[in-house]
Amino acid sequence: MTRKRLLCAAVWIVALAVCLFAADRFMRRDDGERKYGPFFENKDEDAYDVLFFGTSRVLDGVQPVQLWRDFGITSYNMGNNSEPLGMTEWTMRIAFERHKPKVALIDVYYIDRPVTDAWTFPFRHVFLDEVPLSPVKLQCVMDTLPRDQWLEFLMPFSLYHGRWEEMATGSVERMVECEPFMMGSELRFGGYWPLAVIETLEADTTERPGWQDVRDIVALCRENGVMPVLMCLPSVVEQEETLRMVNGVSALAQELDVPYLNMMHEGIVDVNTDFFDGYFHMNNNGAAKVTAYLGEWLMQNAPVTDRRGEPGSEAWDEAVTQYEAYIAAHTAQ
Repeated sequence: MTRKRLLCAAVWIVALAVCLFAADRFMRRDDGERKYGPFFENKDEDAYDVLFFGTSRVLDGVQPVQLWRDFGITSYNMGNNSEPLGMTEWTMRIAFERHKPKVALIDVYYIDRPVTDAWTFPFRHVFLDEVPLSPVKLQCVMDTLPRDQWLEFLMPFSLYHGRWEEMATGSVERMVECEPFMMGSELRFGGYWPLAVIETLEADTTERPGWQDVRDIVALCRENGVMPVLMCLPSVVEQEETLRMVNGVSALAQELDVPYLNMMHEGIVDVNTDFFDGYFHMNNNGAAKVTAYLGEWLMQNAPVTDRRGEPGSEAWDEAVTQYEAYIAAHTAQ
């Protein structure tokens, strides 16, 4: 009788666990699935020659489908809202387990932000909710979040149980405006905010919280045979100190012997037409210009080739068709 009870208890526990995991999956928002789903579903480890990492400025400012259409470069945009460099390192670790890119471009705009900044925690759900439970995910959560946040990120059902009301009323608000064919990017339209431009070429080389993170990221890339490239996309800053700080990353890049694409001073975008909001996220105009700049640089300086016409490229061509239709539909409004 005791063995029978133990067996029944074990079956009940397993059934409960299965139900909880199923409910967890069912109740989650679909933001992460739309953004990162194609990346994790693609089983070809050589599918992407280039991966982009960083903040929402990367999310909005780099368009992989445009890179394919104009240069034949296969890439994926791994950028996420409010991502400190300490989290970027973990995003890269998890990404490199799935895919082996030739080049990784790393946004350094948040060079002054520690991974412990609490206001950045909620945005990590977009990425971590799509990562299957594994030792590396467990280590990531424990390394980047306080203990009282662990359950929420390892079992998001604890956070999303309130989704019943959202699902019933249709009041779900997207965290990212991203569709699966965009290869992880977000595409914004309109805006045209009048922005005041601050300009200085002075550099502040004071050690910041993100400097050691960058060192670790570069080491991680080299361990995996990936070419690391630091970058700072065009933006309008509110304080001159911010600009001096990102200018100062050139000293860190020199220390590490890696390229640094500081696009703050290149005149790539027009501040009157190319930003979506007052937080300096680029709209489709700015993203197209930045993506073209990056495509030219990659073709001239990185180990990438034009892969158009290769077997399997039909999926990329279909993505171009969807991407162009999406732009046409939104610019016609």
